[in-house]
Amino acid sequence: MIIYISGVRAKLSQTPKKKMEEPSLTELPDDLILKIFSLLPFFKESVATNLLTKRWEDLMFDDNDKSYESLVKFTSFVYGSLRSVRRLRIQTSGKTLELPSSLNICVTLKSLILNQVRIKVVPPCFRFPSLKSLHLFSVKFSAYESLEIFLKSCPDLECLVVKNVLFKTVLPWCLLPSLKTMHLLSSNFWENESVASLLRICPVLGDLVVNQTKVFSNNVPASITCRALKTLILRGLTINVIPPSFCMPSLKAMQLLSVKFSGGESVESLLRICPLLEGLVVNQTEVFDSNECTMSSCGKLKTLTLSELSIKVVLPWFRLPSLKSLHLLSVKFSGEESIASFLQICPVLEYLVVDQTEDDSVVLEDVPVWFCLPSLKSLHLLSVNFSGDESFSKLIQRCPVLEDLVINKTRDDNVMIFNINAPSLRSLSIDNSIGERTYVEENHGFVINAPSLEKMNFKDTFSNCLVFEHMPEVIEANIHVICGQPENFIGSLTSICHLSLCSLSSETPYPSGTTFPYLEHLELCTRCAGWANLLVCILKDAPTLKYLKLKSQHGAHYNDQMILWKEPTAVPECLSTHLEIMEWRQYEGTEQERSMAAYILANATCLKTATFSTRCGDKHHNMLRKLKNLNRVSETSQLLFD
Repeated sequence: MIIYISGVRAKLSQTPKKKMEEPSLTELPDDLILKIFSLLPFFKESVATNLLTKRWEDLMFDDNDKSYESLVKFTSFVYGSLRSVRRLRIQTSGKTLELPSSLNICVTLKSLILNQVRIKVVPPCFRFPSLKSLHLFSVKFSAYESLEIFLKSCPDLECLVVKNVLFKTVLPWCLLPSLKTMHLLSSNFWENESVASLLRICPVLGDLVVNQTKVFSNNVPASITCRALKTLILRGLTINVIPPSFCMPSLKAMQLLSVKFSGGESVESLLRICPLLEGLVVNQTEVFDSNECTMSSCGKLKTLTLSELSIKVVLPWFRLPSLKSLHLLSVKFSGEESIASFLQICPVLEYLVVDQTEDDSVVLEDVPVWFCLPSLKSLHLLSVNFSGDESFSKLIQRCPVLEDLVINKTRDDNVMIFNINAPSLRSLSIDNSIGERTYVEENHGFVINAPSLEKMNFKDTFSNCLVFEHMPEVIEANIHVICGQPENFIGSLTSICHLSLCSLSSETPYPSGTTFPYLEHLELCTRCAGWANLLVCILKDAPTLKYLKLKSQHGAHYNDQMILWKEPTAVPECLSTHLEIMEWRQYEGTEQERSMAAYILANATCLKTATFSTRCGDKHHNMLRKLKNLNRVSETSQLLFD
């Protein structure tokens, strides 16, 4: 038998140890003291009890003797310590638990957990006067006792978790007037009783979770209205009947996880009794039943997530008139249905996520002439397959107010050139770096025309074609590409304020005359051989740069030999007037790097901090000595190694 006691209010005051004295009992480790207490002769119970109730916030009593006599003595000893306890856990490995009369007067007990306990008798006047939370795991009641009678002893209960427990009869007079949260996990009901029957005695229940437990029975004796229920989660169960007398008029959020319907019922049937439902999650559950003919309303539904399921039919009369957010995660469409026909039942949709992980089927074969998403502002295409370039470009064109676009490109998505022509687009995130790809000689990549774009996150390690049209509004960009034509995109970022760049360089990385007047924060990858000359160009054309970070984003792949850099004939304006912070990560200390570092440190007259780090900590001291010996460090700057 194991009993845990937590939250004892009183604590033993700490007294300083006396010099050269042997340690007292209270100075021994807690686990040793608890073991000693559990073995104390019972004529000394009062002494042990007094110490227990004064010192610890968390206590565990463990009785390894399996005899009934030992259990009686042990529990009587433990119950004597229940004075200011707030949290109590009892585990008896299937032994019968005698409910302690001391709990009747324990007004501090707020949480009780019973695990593998057998309860034979519940005294008629027994009460848990202040209990708020009750967890019952594998608790068995005798033939004459029941869980319902036990619950009657908890008048102020707010949270109930029940697992592997049998409900015999749901007594209508056994009211749980304060219960707000209930979890019913792998529990059983006799005959015609069900979760619906239990809900009759929970007038203020707000949150309900049901796992592998019967929700509705074939015979509901009276109308049941759960007026306070706001959240419902059903998992791993079958629903074969939904009583017409049952209603959840205040339900706002519902999750159906691996729920099966039979007898003509379906998700639609369940939605009929939830007129104010706003959020719905359906996983591995059939959504539509082709035999359904009517439905009261789904007019309030605002968010919908469909996951790991198949849609065979989209009823022509079905509409989601208020739906704003839709997640389609591994959803298959069969027959004549398609994602286009499903999206048309969501006329005011604003947020759409499509994730087709591990499925080779085509989600968008063609975009019909009638297809349009007039209110869509955010579109996430994660591992989505198209029929070709045109189907993707048409999809973007049919989203006239699109502001946020996320694309995770798949290996075989059938698109060679992603043509993103979106005048209203403000945020763009593209990841084309996952998985192995077959080499193709044709041009493949992205052409982006987004004049209102403000933020870009672009990672592409496969494309050989990358074109950015003029982007006068971009202020923040993170670009990691291997495309050897940097002039096609760097020169478009003239309004950039924060730039993180990893790109192959060239003699003219962007058109001559291009300037970056607002650039204040620059992070540059030092992987490619020509990065130093790229940096010199940007320093010359970014007069207000304040923060410079040099780093390799490729770890051990830092093998390219640095091309001999050319020291500028004139000191860039940003070095002499603005640069305040410099970081150099993966600094190798080669002759080229030392020369470049020395030039920056000597000419950055406003520099406040310069931090250098290497992959090998043993080199720190030697590199620091070499840098300092250059005697070119500004007197106002602080040189750090980490």
